[in-house]
Amino acid sequence: MRPILRSISLLALSVMVSASALFAQPFEGIIEFTKTTGPVITTYRYYVKGERIRIEEISARGEVQGIMLVDTRDKTVTAISPERKLYMDVPNMRLPKDVEVQVQKTADLKEIAGYKCEKWLVKSPKEDRQITYWVAADEFSFFIPLLETLNRKDEQAVFFLQVKDNKGVFPMLGIEQKMDGAEVSRLEVTKVTKGVQKPALFEIPAGYNKFERN
Repeated sequence: MRPILRSISLLALSVMVSASALFAQPFEGIIEFTKTTGPVITTYRYYVKGERIRIEEISARGEVQGIMLVDTRDKTVTAISPERKLYMDVPNMRLPKDVEVQVQKTADLKEIAGYKCEKWLVKSPKEDRQITYWVAADEFSFFIPLLETLNRKDEQAVFFLQVKDNKGVFPMLGIEQKMDGAEVSRLEVTKVTKGVQKPALFEIPAGYNKFERN
């Protein structure tokens, strides 16, 4: 009888685990972070809703000075200027950058913005760069498609795309250094807020005109 009960218990546990994975919801909410390059500190906000992300650049006075609307399904990026009430399509003409990296996933843990983060060290002696990522897992399924859609050339993005099993995690802290240890840039999350986001955040505001290049 005991082996039968044990089998039933294991089956029930398996079903529960499968159900929790099936109904795990992708992250929806706001991620606030800063980017430090030398003496310059810039603040950003990601608003995330499914395959749509709104990126706001915040001035030192706390005002929104630039917006990008990203659709990772259609692979489109729209830049918006709140000051001039203009918007424009951002073409992606850059070829993806491929670099050779060495990846070390450690057992080191650190709490950042309410998340327990794991330390990943990614190096490329050829590029004279090493980046330490402290990553959190919370169904951040939007992040890799976002990086692929933006197709930026900065090492923080390029190196992260080279890491296997990078889906579903988000770097709460990324420290870019030269191989001699000199710091180049730092991305650090300051606040994460989960919650339903209004669809209007991801639309071009009424009354804005399209900027056309001559």
